[in-house]
Amino acid sequence: MERELTLPQTRAIVRLRRRHPSAEVRVHHRPWGFVLEARHGDRVLELVRFDWDGAVVADQRVDRAA
Repeated sequence: MERELTLPQTRAIVRLRRRHPSAEVRVHHRPWGFVLEARHGDRVLELVRFDWDGAVVADQRVDRAA
């Protein structure tokens, strides 16, 4: 099924690309929307969740285990 991005979702993608210009960007489709992943090598730099209803939900920082 094809869907169109909302304007806030498009802006979020542009901001992600500006923050990480050399990153590889991957898209992971899910039933509720998709996840945009910015990677540099084996390291994930940022994740952003896009819901089909138009919501944009940024990732939350996870502290390293001791």
